Amino acid sequence: MVDTFASNQPKQYSTGSDVLDEILAGGYPAGRTTLLTGTPGTGKLTLAMQFLQAGLENGDSCLFISTEQPIDELHEAFAPFTFDLTHEDLDITSLHARTGRTFESDDPELVIETFDDGEIIGEGFSAPFNAERIPQVLERYSDADRVVLDSISGLRPMSENPDVYRRGVLDLIQLFNDDFDATALFTAEHLGSGPRSNHVESLSTPDAVQYNVYGVIRLWREQIRDSFRRFLDVMKMRGVNHDTRQLELTFSTEGIRVIPRNRTTPEELAIRTDLPTGIPGLDDLLGGGLPFGSGTVLTHGGQAKLDPLLFSMVSTALDENLSVVLVPRVKTPPEHVAKWLQRSGESLTDLRDENRLFVLDAVGAWGSGPNVYDLQDEDAGLTYLIQEIENRQNGDGLFMLFNTEAQVHTVGREEARQFRYWLEANLLNENHTLVDIHNPKVMGAEIADFFEDAASQVIETWREASGLQYLQLQKGDVGAVGDVRLVDHTTEPPFIQLE
Repeated sequence: MVDTFASNQPKQYSTGSDVLDEILAGGYPAGRTTLLTGTPGTGKLTLAMQFLQAGLENGDSCLFISTEQPIDELHEAFAPFTFDLTHEDLDITSLHARTGRTFESDDPELVIETFDDGEIIGEGFSAPFNAERIPQVLERYSDADRVVLDSISGLRPMSENPDVYRRGVLDLIQLFNDDFDATALFTAEHLGSGPRSNHVESLSTPDAVQYNVYGVIRLWREQIRDSFRRFLDVMKMRGVNHDTRQLELTFSTEGIRVIPRNRTTPEELAIRTDLPTGIPGLDDLLGGGLPFGSGTVLTHGGQAKLDPLLFSMVSTALDENLSVVLVPRVKTPPEHVAKWLQRSGESLTDLRDENRLFVLDAVGAWGSGPNVYDLQDEDAGLTYLIQEIENRQNGDGLFMLFNTEAQVHTVGREEARQFRYWLEANLLNENHTLVDIHNPKVMGAEIADFFEDAASQVIETWREASGLQYLQLQKGDVGAVGDVRLVDHTTEPPFIQLE
């Protein structure tokens, strides 16, 4: 599903979920601490215990530390699951704050209370609940390979000073990761707004803990129609090029199920062949490229730069010995096409003379040169023109790149609809593929929706006010549907790549 930075990728420990392991390219980074944060009832505790159970099955020594629940409540909470809380390699302890006496002060203060009396240091005296003594209490568990602390919010009483609290949390991270050489999970309650506000990601924990940990995974509930559903996404995981899309959570007796494993048909099961786009990252996003035998729609908002994207497709189609049929955009006159083709080592004149390039001119910019057909000629319909081109073309098939805005505005919506139906029924086959390009706001939402509904693949590219251009696969039988990639323009062919 995702790649990793192989040069510095640390060893990883299974999360207990195959899908989450796949998203994290193997699991939680070993010897590091990851934060599970989210609203109550979203499954943080279950996902954390699932991590420990996976460790027990692997022969690891595991430690569960509760700051909020007594032992009987833990057993009750996990009763519906197949978790083994009495396993010989699982230690369960607590770090609860209660009022008591210490040697350091005669006045009552917060002291550490555990499931046993291990921290009673003298008759009537206990260890103070502070950033210095808490790590000392846990030192006896130094053989742990996996540690869960549920929850970090329960350690707030160790100091009213946020800097001291943060330092105490960092000391615990260092204790588990450096001294124990363990992999740790911290949970944290989040009682604020959802994971996004005004389309900007928000950190799902109210303090600075997320800056100390190696990774952050968020869980939340969201209403879908009339049902509340649980979701998860990976906000950060240092050193891992992880999947950033949200996934859904469901419960089973084995713990939490993270779904879906695949949002589309697995590529090995897909019944289709593809034309590569020639763009690094795009073919991977699309699950192979542009499908033969069906159509792709590329939508844009009018600000995105399209030429490098489109001419990379054209160049690859020519390399694959396909003939190209263009309905050019208004901003794509013959001189412009000639320059882009020249960058790919092709000649506009030669391609037209060899019947490898045909133009359906909707704006009257191409004159009456070879293989140029006037869409405004009422005596020749689109169906007739494409049939003639198919008979004359000198390649192994057709790559059709149509500006549907110009097409619709020239021949009308109804003829454009009928032509698209005809293409699907009579022309699109294992040798031909189609890409329709349009700005839905310019062409009109209704006809734009028609073209997108007819296509098997829909791609959107747009430019933010910041000047950054993005691309997303919105629809597809295969590929990473919903994934968003940054568009980076380069000075070398194919002049574009996705990050």
